[in-house]
Amino acid sequence: MTSRERVLAAINHQPTDRLPADYSAHTEVTEALKARLSLATYEQLLQALHIDLRHIPAPYTYPPSEPDEAGYRRNMWGTRYRGDRVALADHRDDEHSTESPSLISPFTEEATVADVHAHPWPDPAQLDYATVRAQCEQFGGQYALVGAPWSPFFHEAGWLIGQEKFYIWLTTKPDVVQAIIAHIVDFEVEATRLFLEAAGGLIDIAYFGNDFGTQRGLFISPQMWQQFFQQPLKRFYDLAHSFGCKVMQHSCGAVRALIPWFIEAGVDILDPIQVAADGMALPDLYRDFGSRLAFHGGADTQTILPFGTVADVRELIQQYRELTRAQGGYILAGSQEYMRDIPLDNILAIYE
Repeated sequence: MTSRERVLAAINHQPTDRLPADYSAHTEVTEALKARLSLATYEQLLQALHIDLRHIPAPYTYPPSEPDEAGYRRNMWGTRYRGDRVALADHRDDEHSTESPSLISPFTEEATVADVHAHPWPDPAQLDYATVRAQCEQFGGQYALVGAPWSPFFHEAGWLIGQEKFYIWLTTKPDVVQAIIAHIVDFEVEATRLFLEAAGGLIDIAYFGNDFGTQRGLFISPQMWQQFFQQPLKRFYDLAHSFGCKVMQHSCGAVRALIPWFIEAGVDILDPIQVAADGMALPDLYRDFGSRLAFHGGADTQTILPFGTVADVRELIQQYRELTRAQGGYILAGSQEYMRDIPLDNILAIYE
């Protein structure tokens, strides 16, 4: 089997000659592994670990504005910020502070649906995917190619409004939140279309990311999740399937309650299977959903990899191999990116 054949067979719930494998790590971990194995390039590392997938970058943002007279830059969504505060996950409410706020949302408590529609939303035509086809072609069809604009609109809406306000507005201003989500998703669905067109049919797996789960459950109720996020997500899935792609949905945390809907909506692969979160043990998920859904991840980066021995790691991977040997449906990878708290020997043991 080629790597591509191995991955696609697993997704289609067919047996494979070995577990298909993927890799994702912090840069310092990758550099340490390259040094350990006397390798010069990232591609050489992937080959040494027998990694079957290759990820094709799909940028979906463009640079912020220059600072204005008050020292604020404006990112493409319209949030004004000072300094390097581009990542807005820690957005706080500064409206009543006596100091100048470090982040200013374009939407205040008085925002209306009309204000949302009037807001200058970004233009996906400004994204440049001119090199995507060449990046795909360099692998010559040997590997399964993964890519799409990440499109984390669940988070981006919160970063745009302010995270605390976002959760409040889901109840107090639902029409405004839905309008904001619709504009963000319009941009990201079009960005996805442009990317997949540029790839010319060479992307095998369209990969989308939103973290809906905490360690113990969902961020919001399943009913509220369905109200705000169910149909926007399906827009991505339907578009990807129209290009002949499999769909991989990323969500950290305890998202078991969403899995039946993911399957109904057309998700082919769930990632990253944070097995230490409540209800996310891979054997249980495979028993209940494995005939209808493939799983990507599950090598436990919270407990076994950082704190276990090489023997513990081998035992875990052997368990996964035996679990999925007959019917496929599994791609081996970490339950999160590998970080520096994981001994290199344990990472290498995953792929032996």
